[in-house]
Amino acid sequence: MEVFLFPLVNVTLFPRTTKPLNIFEPRYLSMIKEAVETQTPIAVGFIEDPSKVSSVRPGEKVPFVREVAGYGYAQIVEERLNGTLLIFLQGQGKLRLGKVLDRGTPYIICEGQIIPEKTILEPELRGELNSLHKILTRWIHTHIPDPAQRDLFMRNMIQPEEIVGSFASYLVRDYDLQQMVLEYDDINEKVHFLHRLMESNELTT
Repeated sequence: MEVFLFPLVNVTLFPRTTKPLNIFEPRYLSMIKEAVETQTPIAVGFIEDPSKVSSVRPGEKVPFVREVAGYGYAQIVEERLNGTLLIFLQGQGKLRLGKVLDRGTPYIICEGQIIPEKTILEPELRGELNSLHKILTRWIHTHIPDPAQRDLFMRNMIQPEEIVGSFASYLVRDYDLQQMVLEYDDINEKVHFLHRLMESNELTT
């Protein structure tokens, strides 16, 4: 399928999570509006080294982003007087980025191949998932003071994918480790990896 590529430094989009983003660069303002109008998915490309960002020709792969990217659909929350946008990017899944397509746009459009994932949690890992859920719940109550926003957040945190994605987004402070979680294809590996991180205190408070 075709996706619009949004390359961002140290940003990972997880399936079944929502990423708020401020859009101000003209080419990406155009990209967001086009994506909303055509319901085209947007892939968030993880840039590790901004100094390696360069122009890319059609037929090539994008060398400065990780090949595995989360993708989702944009919702415009606010269009400001100065033309900038606040959007929510609703994560749908993940894909492998392919070659850049020649579409004549100021932003990158490329091929994307959806990566299937195992989303059924093994019973023996239920306890580890519950531990992650408890820590995430404490974080939510500490950092989201508005009760309505807090309740909305909690209501959207039911499935293992939602818990894992939110936990990795908000409590893992190392961006490379966040991307590593995204690149696992099995929810059980993700839960076990995050639980080990939790035990080693490699998390934000």
